[in-house]
Formats: sequence, structure tokens, C-alpha cells
Amino acid sequence: MPAKSKKKTKAKTKSKAKTKAKTKTMTKNKAKKQKNKYTKSEIEQFKKRILAERERILKELGRIEESINAAAEDQNGSNQSYSNHLADLGTDYMEKEKNFYYASQEGHYLRSLDEALERIERGEYGFCLECGDLISKKRLDAVPSAKLCVPCKSNQEKQERGR
Repeated sequence: MPAKSKKKTKAKTKSKAKTKAKTKTMTKNKAKKQKNKYTKSEIEQFKKRILAERERILKELGRIEESINAAAEDQNGSNQSYSNHLADLGTDYMEKEKNFYYASQEGHYLRSLDEALERIERGEYGFCLECGDLISKKRLDAVPSAKLCVPCKSNQEKQERGR
């Protein structure tokens, strides 16, 4: 019985070694197939997408600004048709804070889009700022202002969470 057990163990070890070798070969082939930079037409598509997203953000910031200005006018009493009840004032302040928060978030996103446009102009767009690898097209489609590849972004988020 022990002799059969040893043979099975050797067979499993050989099988695992073959699997590891295949995995290494597949990884090398993927690395060879992976691009080292995006074409001019791909960069141009990313640029159009970023500019369209930038335009959308600017419109949204304009809408938020109008909302903040309208709330300020209402608070001054020019259009006020209700009494100054504490609950109403609290709701008004909450809406005002929410608008400021949205404006801040959109402003940060706008800044990151502008930085992406600058990286396009410098010829650095699409490369991870951390490791220098090409950021995947799927990631750039999802987040056109991405500065980091998925593994580097994951590492950054883990460090920010303190893990």
C-alpha cells in the first residue's frame, strides 16, 4: 500500500509542475501580446471622451451653482413665502451643504480630467504613474482620468485603509 501511495504522490507532483509550467508560458504569452502604448487614434478617442465628460461636469457645476444661488436668494427672504421654522431652516442648510459637497466632488473630478488632458499632451496618458505599465483599455474606458493601473490602485486603496 505505501508503494502505491508514493507513486500517486509523484504523479500529482509531476502534474502540478506541468500546470505551473503551462501557467508561466501563458503569462509570458500574455505579456508578449500586451501593447506597450496606445495608437494615436485610440488616444484621440480617449481625448474626445475626456472632453465630453469635462463638458458634462461643467454643465453640472453650472446647475449646482444656480441651485446654490437660488437657495441664497430664498434665504435672504426675497422669495420666502413660509415662516422661518427651525425644521425648514435645517432642511435649507442641509440642501446647501449637499450642493457644496457635490460641487466639491465635481470640482475634484474636473481637475483629474484636466490632468488627464495634460498627460495626453505630454504623451504620458495611459501609463501607470506608479509602476509605468500600460493601463488597461477597460480601465480607461471606465475611468478616463485613471492615473494608476488596477493592481497599483488596489494597493493604494489597501494602504489608505490601513491594511
